[in-house]
Amino acid sequence: MKPRVAVITAMVCIVFLNSSAFCSESGTASNEHVRTRWGIMRLQGVFIEPLGDNRVEAWNDCGDGWLDYLSFSGSIKINTTGGVVASFEYVLARKYGIEAGFAYWPTIVDLHFEASGVTVDGSPNFIMPTIGMNYHFLTDEKKDLYAGGLCCLGVIATGFASDIEVSKDVALGLNAGIDYYVKNSWSLGACLKYIDFGELDFSLLPPGLEGIVCDNGLFGIGHMNTISFTLGAGYRF
Repeated sequence: MKPRVAVITAMVCIVFLNSSAFCSESGTASNEHVRTRWGIMRLQGVFIEPLGDNRVEAWNDCGDGWLDYLSFSGSIKINTTGGVVASFEYVLARKYGIEAGFAYWPTIVDLHFEASGVTVDGSPNFIMPTIGMNYHFLTDEKKDLYAGGLCCLGVIATGFASDIEVSKDVALGLNAGIDYYVKNSWSLGACLKYIDFGELDFSLLPPGLEGIVCDNGLFGIGHMNTISFTLGAGYRF
């Protein structure tokens, strides 16, 4: 009887373990399918590295006439720097996300400017609102991997004597990231972004005079593109 009892006991244990595993898997699957949409807020630090022209010489030549006081020369150097990014993403059908963000990049460029015996040096900060779309291609209880595209809806530069108008309306970019959930809705996340600003210009002349009275009314920066790495925390709800 003992061998038979042992066999029966073993069979019962196997059935119990298999049923437990099935219930656990089905419970996990059901939990995963219950949440088909969610929102997540992220606050991340960012490291930025320039990939394009990291130094550009520029000038404005108005000739020897009465507009000579508008002539200037200078240079722009794009820096490796850090910053912070705050964003909110809303995900539909567990796959498709719409993300809005706000980026702050301090001292991203160094400006040197000379005109009529006056020399000015400064490092403006970039403030950029962004919007984008992500595709979440791998999502489970612990991790969420996604990739997508974004655009910067204009650039505001501050901190250089007074505000500087940056004549760039839209910059396009790509990103890929991961959120790893460490406790309930709290996660640690990282993201790699590539942003191409194209031709970016700093305006130093009054409106209406740019490019009209002088050979070059814009303080050009050339082609600017960057790659950035962000790391921080997120909260899903």
